Formats: sequence, structure tokens, C-alpha cells
Amino acid sequence: ARTKSTSSASLLGVPDPSGAMESANAEEVATQLRPSIVKFHEASKGRIEAIGLLFSEMAKQPLPPQVICQILGMDEEVVKEAFDTGNVPSASEEQLFNAVKKSVDPEDTAETYAPILERHVKRFENAKMVTEELKAQLSAMHSHCSGDVEKVAAFFSDLAPAPQTGNPMPEGMINALLRIQPAAKTCSLADFLDCFERNLDIADSVATIQPVLAKHIAA
Repeated sequence: ARTKSTSSASLLGVPDPSGAMESANAEEVATQLRPSIVKFHEASKGRIEAIGLLFSEMAKQPLPPQVICQILGMDEEVVKEAFDTGNVPSASEEQLFNAVKKSVDPEDTAETYAPILERHVKRFENAKMVTEELKAQLSAMHSHCSGDVEKVAAFFSDLAPAPQTGNPMPEGMINALLRIQPAAKTCSLADFLDCFERNLDIADSVATIQPVLAKHIAA
């Protein structure tokens, strides 16, 4: 996947004979991927963070937010302001489709990206299923600690993979994860549940999370 959509030839004003072929291939690949793109968009709700993770995997390197905004054709300052005010920015289905099209290299095929898209969709499906099954217990834990962000942080720390399991979070990180004001000491149930679902991995399961939940409910 490309991280720059403009060739050196076109930058120099020289006609690029490969441009038409690249464009045709990108259109064909993106069109073949459209059903998967639609599924990803529906599952992710078009969230910028989820799209950033997708494109980073497609590019095989972490892509900074400004690159994601550029690929999506979104104003970086508007996106930053939205994050700062707790309003999560999202991209439309067509913006996502066009971004995938821009990222296609001449040698790419639909098979290059289909497994990546499918893996991300499965992660969303797993997160939704796990959250639904644990919703009553998650609600009980939130009620038990009255949404105290420090106790919520301890819970999420215990869910972290080794060797980070149980390690204290850096200052301010839990509020950022919960998308609440930096000075907030408590979070709502909706913020807690949304954060939980948003950060689950495809390997997470009810069986692995239940014992951690039980521990924190009993604390």
C-alpha cells in the first residue's frame, strides 16, 4: 500500500505513462473489495482510530494521524479539535472506499487486502459479542466502583497482555481511553462500556475476562 498517492513523474510535470494503468488497477481492486469495505465501515462506525489501525496494517508500518487524515481527505485541524472536545470524528463509507483506492499499488490485487479487512471485521464482531455477554457484569463492576476512573484503570491494566498486565497506566491515559475530560474523576456507564468494546482484541474472550471482572467486582 502506498503512503504517497502522487508519483515523482507527476510531481515534475512529466506525463506518467503508468498512471492510467495504476488508476485502472486501483479502481478494479477497490471495487472488488467494496463488500468488505462496507462491512468494515459498518462494524467500525467509520471511526478514524479504527481506520488508522487498518491502514497501518495495510501499509505494514504505523501511519501518523496526519497521513490518515490526508488519505481520507479530512482536515487535520478539524479532526484534532473533534478529539479534543470528545466528539469522535468519523469518515463516510465513500471516503473510506476512496482512501482504499488511493492506497492500492500497481502490483496489488484484492487478495492483498481482503484478509486484512476480514481480520479487522472479525475483531469488531468478537468485541461486540464479548461486550454483550458480559454487559451485566460490566455494569455491576461500574456500579460497584461508582465509575471511579482509577478503579476502571486498574481493571483495564489487569486485562492488558503480558508483560504489561497489572502495570499502572501513565497519568491521563485512562481519561483519554474513556474519552472524558482530563480532570474527570468518574466516567459514565456508557463511556465505560464503549471503551471496553473499542479496545478488545480478536483473541479476547468471555472466559479470559470473566475472572478479572469477578476480582474487581469483589474488591
